Amino acid sequence: MKTHLLEKKQNQTPTVLAWISIFLFLLSICACSRNPASETGSTATSKTTIQDEDVWQVIYVNSQRIGYAYSQTRIEDQAGHKVIRSQSDSFLKIKRFGQVINMGTHLKTTENTKGELLSYTFEMKNPPAESTVSKGVVEDGKLKINTQVANKVKQSELKWNPAFHAPSYLERIFKTSQIKPGEEKSFSMLLPEYNKVTEVKLLALDYETTELYGDRSENCLHVKMTQSALPGMIVDLYVTEDGEIPKTAMDFLGSSMLTYTVSKEIALEEISGEELDLAVQTLIKVKSLPRAHDTTKVLYKVTLPGEDPAKLLATGETQQIKSLDKNSIELTVSKAPVPTQFPKSKVGSEFVTPTQFVQSDDPRIIKYAKEAVKSEKNPWKQALLMERYVYKNLRKKNFSTALASAAEVAKNMEGDCTEHAVLLAAMLRAQNLPSRVAVGMVYIPNRSSFGGHMWTEVFLDNRWIPLDATLGKGGIGAGHIKLTDSSLADNAPAPLTIFLPLLQTVGKLSIEIIDSTPKSK
Repeated sequence: MKTHLLEKKQNQTPTVLAWISIFLFLLSICACSRNPASETGSTATSKTTIQDEDVWQVIYVNSQRIGYAYSQTRIEDQAGHKVIRSQSDSFLKIKRFGQVINMGTHLKTTENTKGELLSYTFEMKNPPAESTVSKGVVEDGKLKINTQVANKVKQSELKWNPAFHAPSYLERIFKTSQIKPGEEKSFSMLLPEYNKVTEVKLLALDYETTELYGDRSENCLHVKMTQSALPGMIVDLYVTEDGEIPKTAMDFLGSSMLTYTVSKEIALEEISGEELDLAVQTLIKVKSLPRAHDTTKVLYKVTLPGEDPAKLLATGETQQIKSLDKNSIELTVSKAPVPTQFPKSKVGSEFVTPTQFVQSDDPRIIKYAKEAVKSEKNPWKQALLMERYVYKNLRKKNFSTALASAAEVAKNMEGDCTEHAVLLAAMLRAQNLPSRVAVGMVYIPNRSSFGGHMWTEVFLDNRWIPLDATLGKGGIGAGHIKLTDSSLADNAPAPLTIFLPLLQTVGKLSIEIIDSTPKSK
């Protein structure tokens, strides 16, 4: 019975939804790019007529439809001046281990007729979690931002340059400044999901016959788009001679995510009974690893065709890498030794202070931490007690949340591995124990597979020691493969970006179990 329950919990670990959230935002950029406003910057070589417009898109993963996107442009009067109001919405419906998930984004921007951003509102919807909402207004050379997470609002500012653009700028550059095969262009654009400005680079390849929706084809310029804020992610844009983008494509967990411009009726056709189960699709099959999470050491062979897997994997006390060739490595994963000494921690403040996602000052989190540790004084035993507390009390296992904040998890006590990880990280900090989250892959016994996962690390004896509240076993064995980690600090990269290494590996990576050492009795 215990084995069955453990396997059932491990089915809930893959972090597919966090990956999807990144792509939803990229879709919102492409969807709202149908803004034909005039451009007066130095890059413009011609002007287009400002006009109202509505554009609908359908979203596919390979040949399976999973959602739609909608964009709207309206020219309005504001205090006696013409302004451009753009709206973009994206919606996805998929499955995760059989459970239907609905996710969406909503973006509104207001610009003047020069294309300069005046204000924006961005919302990431991931029910049943509360939406994350960001609102910004440009005033006195600054973008003043209010970001709401778990009903708590944080204010921040970005130094603003009129040359920075709203996401709705993307297609405008094609409509106002023709780009030819072999040319490159770049511009700076706001990413409201991340509250930061990214450098966008466009590289025009050549005109090619492009398959569009409905068995149509058109001669389009193939343009590759990259962004500094999302390194390694490439979006392929297919641009017509009049500057429209009837198709986009991007790698998606080993498959292709495609958008096509279609009619409203086609975009809104119901997706029913054919939802794509991404959790199952993204698992990495391996041979059986008995009692994986009770092992003290496992030797893996990891292969990533066309790339060096060593560049994507973390190294440290519990993970060592030996290169085999340019695409393969030997990875030795070991269980961390139990800490026995507890000198004052030499670690940055970002790992001990409350943040927007790790609200260690939240009253519920403080209460849970105290309930867990009771009168225990040993820091390691405190950490184990809190790991066990989250494991036992976060009972409502919910596949539908991408990454809720610790305060929201403490309130609802539901979620999957990401929610277990952030809640434990916050509770550790509430007890003055430095913490961070780790992202990688975990072995799932009843599927003989590795799936995406998030867990927690605590800093004791001047080293990071992993804990996993999803499993609740008192630390971890060698069945976890770590890619990266994050303090989830407010000034760190946006929380969802920590999943980028997974995005770049799933569907390509292969793992072979070479040898394992069971837990000593």
